[in-house]
Amino acid sequence: MTIVNKSRLALIAAGLGSMLAAGSASAEYRVTAFGDAIAYKALISMDVESAKSAFYTKDLTKLDFVAANNLCVTQILSKELSAAVATCNMALEKVDLDFELTVAMEKEAKASIYSNLAVAKAMSGDYTGASADLERALQLNGRDRNANVNYSQISANLDVADDIAQR
Repeated sequence: MTIVNKSRLALIAAGLGSMLAAGSASAEYRVTAFGDAIAYKALISMDVESAKSAFYTKDLTKLDFVAANNLCVTQILSKELSAAVATCNMALEKVDLDFELTVAMEKEAKASIYSNLAVAKAMSGDYTGASADLERALQLNGRDRNANVNYSQISANLDVADDIAQR
């Protein structure tokens, strides 16, 4: 494994710590940007326009999973939710293609990406899909703080949606 990949994954936990208001007025979701990758510094400082411009000249098909995840986060923050879902799915596919990752690193990366995917789905109103993605994230890494926070938020939204449907 290269040193770059190790340092990128070491910074998973140092992802976006700020809360992202989304979905309903009371819902707050957390997203994870990966360090040492395109737009990381802009995302940490919540400079969405700079993050978007960092990807402007990039061939998106050639992004590794770390950069694809950060693009997904950028799209979530820009409320480009259908694009974010597609990009998170692309990032998940690219994790499977990175043979330099250990099993533990792969699980941590996938958990963070599934959590980001869930946020994009929840913000789009797909709480059922978001819940399934978060369950997958927590199966992969039950200690992922952002996934745990997001699961609590989405569970609450599912309960509200169920109450409305029963009326």
